[in-house]
Amino acid sequence: MVHLRRTIWGVDFSGARQAGEKIWLARALFNDGTLHIEQLLRADELPDSGIERDTALAAVAQTLGADTNAIVGLDFPFSLPTESLGGASYTAFLKASAGFPDSDAFKTAFVDERRRADRESRTPFSPLNQRLYKQTFHGIRDVLRALVESGAQVLPMMEAKEDAVWLIEICPASTLKKENLYLSYKGKSVSQRVNRETIVEALQSRFGVKMDESMIERAITDTEGDSLDAILAAVGTLRGLQDPEALVPRDEIDAVEGRVYF
Repeated sequence: MVHLRRTIWGVDFSGARQAGEKIWLARALFNDGTLHIEQLLRADELPDSGIERDTALAAVAQTLGADTNAIVGLDFPFSLPTESLGGASYTAFLKASAGFPDSDAFKTAFVDERRRADRESRTPFSPLNQRLYKQTFHGIRDVLRALVESGAQVLPMMEAKEDAVWLIEICPASTLKKENLYLSYKGKSVSQRVNRETIVEALQSRFGVKMDESMIERAITDTEGDSLDAILAAVGTLRGLQDPEALVPRDEIDAVEGRVYF
C-alpha cells in the first residue's frame, strides 16, 4: 500500500446540466487500517459553487486542486480507446478536448468502443455510450484538463509526482462486482433501500470504513445512490493504489487509455 498520508477523495461525477445537485464528494483519511470519511457533501455545497454545471465543475476542480496532498478517484472515463486517438499522446488529447464546443460534437468525433480498461474492470458502459458520453466529455474537458493545467497528475498516464494532486479513474460498479455486492440499490423501493443498507454495512465491516451517523443516513436515504457512490469511490481509490506498480503504465495502451482502479 502506498502513500497513506495523502487525503483520499472519492467523487461521484455527473455531466448533467444541474450537476451541482448530482455530484457527490467524500473526503477521507486512512489511519490504522481504517478509512475515515470526514466529509460527505454535494458539489453545490462547495465554496463558490452552485447547481448549474459550469459553476459546479469549476468549484469541484478548485476544491480538488487546492488539496495538494490528495489522491482523487473520479468515476468517469478518463480517455478513449487508443485507436480513436489516432496516435496522439494523452496530454495532447486532454488539450484537444478544449476545442469541442459540447458533448455532442465530442461524441460524433469518435467511434463508440470499449477500452481494454473497461473489459478488465467490467465497467457497465463504454466511454461514449449514450448514457455516459456527457459525463465523459465534461469530466475530461472541464475537470481533468483544468486540474492538469494547475499541476495535477493523471495516473498512470503521467508521473506520480510527490508534490502534485494524483487523479485516478475509479468505478463503484466495478468495486461492487469484485466484492459480489452488485445489488440494485438505486431507487425508491423497499428492497433497494435494504440493498443500500447492506452495502453500507459491508463498507463498515468488510472495508473498515468509519463515518458518522449523519453520513450513514445520507447514504441510505439518498434514493439515487449518488452519496453512496462517492463513499464507494473513496474505497476504490484506496484499494486501487495498494499495489505500487499500479502507479505506472504497464505498456503503451495504459499510457493512453489509462486504467480503472477498483
